[in-house]
Amino acid sequence: MNQTLKKLRELAQESVLSTEDSVFQERQLHATRAQLAAPLIRAFRDVENEFVRIAMMQQIWPHDYDRRDDRVAGLLITCFGPEQAPYGLKLAVPNGSLSFEVSFRSDGSPVFTCIRDTDGQRPLPMDFPNGNDWLTYFYKIIADMIEL
Repeated sequence: MNQTLKKLRELAQESVLSTEDSVFQERQLHATRAQLAAPLIRAFRDVENEFVRIAMMQQIWPHDYDRRDDRVAGLLITCFGPEQAPYGLKLAVPNGSLSFEVSFRSDGSPVFTCIRDTDGQRPLPMDFPNGNDWLTYFYKIIADMIEL
């Protein structure tokens, strides 16, 4: 085999291995994010069948609140990540939305973020030092929205 073909085969093999490594790393990243977000997702699942206050629904959907799902599950706009392993969620709240998401800094440390997206204004991100403070904030938001 000549040198050029040998070099081309080596490069092709490196490319395949590099792609496999990046896919593996991405799966690991999603799994870690999902593991860190699991308490939040469980907390949401625990309350998803609870009733949302009528006054809160009127603020979120002023024109058609009476035709909306009146359970907490109806507030869910989307889950971030794969369905079997979500790493965050986005909820409808008065005048916009609120996203809870786990990500990583460049040094590899986790970031527990909440982003308040108000209609017509710049999003307001809030980073929490740990998952417990992040989860406590989620509890406070949900407690204000549901019938207790």
